[in-house]
Amino acid sequence: MSRLFKVSMFAMVIVFLLACSLITNPINDVKNTANTAQAMATDVSSFASAMPMETLVALATNLPLGTLEALPSEIAQIGNYFDPQGTPVAEWNGIPIMPQATAGQEFDANNYSFKFTGTAKEAVDFYDSNLTTAGWSSMVTTSEGQGALLVYSKEDKFLTITVTSADDGTVVWMSLTQ
Repeated sequence: MSRLFKVSMFAMVIVFLLACSLITNPINDVKNTANTAQAMATDVSSFASAMPMETLVALATNLPLGTLEALPSEIAQIGNYFDPQGTPVAEWNGIPIMPQATAGQEFDANNYSFKFTGTAKEAVDFYDSNLTTAGWSSMVTTSEGQGALLVYSKEDKFLTITVTSADDGTVVWMSLTQ
């Protein structure tokens, strides 16, 4: 084989490898982002204690729209959890609902949210007191002024409570995992 042929073949292989890399890298980036989101959702306790709020905000704002559209429809419904409609109940799955609740909604057997007139601190204090009395153990409590993330366990159940300020009060979203 001539030297020119060998150089040409080598150049074609390099161009082929570069072209493959340009195609597979965006696909791998999307897979890695999806795997990261899945891992974070799976391990709430270490996720909540290890991730600062700024990182969560950055993650949510930097994901490409195509990636967000590819996420399961359950994740897309999360926005509804922060705008509950209907009459609140006094208790949901054995978990007390704050008496100040003005609206409440069960989205499925594992998710309930309600609005109330009060502060995030009031919600944190209410659930720390009432759930501890009911036998729940606090695993994580992260509070940042207008919001909080609480994680409790009892036997084989995990309860995640997300508290956030809204235009007309405060919203509490409870997610129960068994």
